[in-house]
Amino acid sequence: MSSAALGPPLAAPTPGKWVQSPGWDTFWMFSALWGGALLLLGTGFFRLAALAFWLFLLQRTVATAHAWSTTWMIVGSSLMADKRRAQPVKYVVIPVAIAAVSMALGFAVVVGHQYPADGLFVTDLWVWGLYMGLFWVGHFWHFGNQDFGVLTIYRTRAGQTRWIDRRVDKLYTSAMMFVIQPIAYIGLLDSAAFSEIVRTALPLPHWFFSGAATAAVIAATILAAAVLLFELSKHTRSLPRLLYIIVIYLHPVLIYAATRANSELIGLLYVIAYVWSHWLIALGLVGRINGHYYRSRGETPGFALLRHAAILSGIVGLVLVLTHSYNDYLLFGVTGFAYKERLAAIAHADRWIIGAVMGFFLAEQLVHYYCDRCLFRFRDPDIRRKVGPLLFGSPR
Repeated sequence: MSSAALGPPLAAPTPGKWVQSPGWDTFWMFSALWGGALLLLGTGFFRLAALAFWLFLLQRTVATAHAWSTTWMIVGSSLMADKRRAQPVKYVVIPVAIAAVSMALGFAVVVGHQYPADGLFVTDLWVWGLYMGLFWVGHFWHFGNQDFGVLTIYRTRAGQTRWIDRRVDKLYTSAMMFVIQPIAYIGLLDSAAFSEIVRTALPLPHWFFSGAATAAVIAATILAAAVLLFELSKHTRSLPRLLYIIVIYLHPVLIYAATRANSELIGLLYVIAYVWSHWLIALGLVGRINGHYYRSRGETPGFALLRHAAILSGIVGLVLVLTHSYNDYLLFGVTGFAYKERLAAIAHADRWIIGAVMGFFLAEQLVHYYCDRCLFRFRDPDIRRKVGPLLFGSPR
């Protein structure tokens, strides 16, 4: 979701407006809370390993659906067809260019220089560093923008129109996702690929990164408390905003607690509160927009939902079928230095196909980041006019 402000007021929602749908908000926007509660409840009836199995079994499907939801809306949906015709560079050429660069990087990583068998990361592997860096820098930027967007939605609903309200939201989400979360990730997950790249570029002692992670979580606690108090001081205070401020705070806290306690349970809570929450929010918002769009064109609510689900399911099914055999090369979040073994073990005869797959995986993410920003950039008056009423209201 874009970091841009909503801009001028949106068209007034029609009857049945979003504020009257608490169940929708609870399921899609606050899965970090109910998902974590279900996990804790489930441990009383099932083994933790079984819960983890089902969580990770579904993970690739949900992640793919979330990524392609906004990509499809920008590059393929009828809602955005007029925008693609009017601004082909923004809505067609740039996504294609991002995909082409990603594919080139995937080939360069695998074909240009394989990871050495000794597993050492050296500066000659700068293409691998660029490949991972683009994903992770984009990841934190993308997650932070979505967090700001969610707070903006609830700020708008609460009638909080002062400049200071927006500024505090922007500072909070930027500090949390552009500074605190990267520091916590790099400082705590030292065997992850991105962490190793950063630690190679900044050859500081281990205690420095560990201490930085602790300081980041302390800073997050102080910052979250201040923002919560600021929200409570308003006469237009919003319960959804208070809850989502806490959700954002959970991101660095849970990864810190999971690694420090070496707890699989807390680690799974982190996965739900961080990545699953992000995915379901995106799926919910895009489904709402596209479903309302189909309904505004005369389709019944059931058929509108079925049409949206069918298109997205078809895309996801095709992607999963084509990439299933190569999921071992989806290396963005692999820890334990396992990515080194996988890259070093690529057979010469398989280099081109695996290079294509790794390029596709990067393109899938980077194009999604870009398309997500395009779809939710409400500072653009055309997007505000076209998408805003579908997101905030209900069709007549």
